[in-house]
Amino acid sequence: MSDESQGKIGLLQEQGMRASEQDMRNLEHNAELYRRIVEFSPDTVIITKNDVCQYINETGMKLLHAESKSEIMNKSILDFVHEDERESLKDRVTNLNQGETALPHPYTLICLDGSVAEVEMKAIPTFFNNEKAIHIIVRDLSEQKITQELMMKSEKLSVAGQLAAGIAHEIRNPITSIKGFLQLMESDIPEKKDYFEVVSSEINRIETILNELLALAKPKVSDMKEVNLIELVNQVVTLLNTDAIMKDIEINPVFNCSRCKVICDENRIKQVFINFIKNAMEAMPAGGKVMIEVEQSDHVTVIRFTDEGEGIPEEIAGRIGEPFFTTKSDGTGLGIMVSKQIIENHSGKVMISSDTNGTCVEVEIPLSYSR
Repeated sequence: MSDESQGKIGLLQEQGMRASEQDMRNLEHNAELYRRIVEFSPDTVIITKNDVCQYINETGMKLLHAESKSEIMNKSILDFVHEDERESLKDRVTNLNQGETALPHPYTLICLDGSVAEVEMKAIPTFFNNEKAIHIIVRDLSEQKITQELMMKSEKLSVAGQLAAGIAHEIRNPITSIKGFLQLMESDIPEKKDYFEVVSSEINRIETILNELLALAKPKVSDMKEVNLIELVNQVVTLLNTDAIMKDIEINPVFNCSRCKVICDENRIKQVFINFIKNAMEAMPAGGKVMIEVEQSDHVTVIRFTDEGEGIPEEIAGRIGEPFFTTKSDGTGLGIMVSKQIIENHSGKVMISSDTNGTCVEVEIPLSYSR
């Protein structure tokens, strides 16, 4: 063989070696890229062999509230599924081991801290370390459920608004006529003054309900300005204090900040505070204390209204704030709903907690930057 031929062969071998090294580097790069995609996937990825966990990604650790992967590895996937659903999962695993693909199915996972997670699981046969295994994809449904609940609430608000507009339109005109003629009759029949006062009081209550319905159906344009919430709370306490004293109730405001300024519609926020204090007072027919705490926390003003009543029964606590749902014999079910809507329109939020020692309504409103 000539020197030239040997040189060509050597060049080809060298090029082949270079190509092989490049292919290896490409394979290693692709493997690392795939590992990263799986490790940081927004869905939980679990690989099992004979039901035993061989791999779980970071998302899965967070879902199951694990501090390290060792808490999950070498445990049966069945240990993390609610006992009522384990037989169903066993059947699906059997089908998977026979080479079938399992369609997405809802399951309830029991996390390491005892909490529950509603998920959807899909599984396909795969290989792991050159052995048959099952690749499981778990999707957390909690955010999806929250979104669905928000959509349902939004639809309820829309329906309630349309209903409110119709009711207010149909009732307001005849009520105005009734009120006018009642005032004329009152001057002609002075001996029935007590009766007229009762009827007039009830008409005023109907008008109050209509105003709440109209606020729900068509909110007014807000008059936003900077307001000191401490001064506003003091005004509301002064307004309600006389009624509170007559009912043997002490309203005790506590201010943990000197100035809490927020950009808000003063009249609307005052309406919210009055609603929550009145609710607290009505929860204590035998008297007691209403605590109002105002403090600053993380760029928000926090206002808590706490009573000493019997609390809200657990079975109806989740319905508080629904349109027309009320526990009061003479309530409309609109007070809390409208109050929540007002606070949300101010980029704030309302949280209600309750037990047998009383109820606490916590309101958060963003602070004014110019405070």
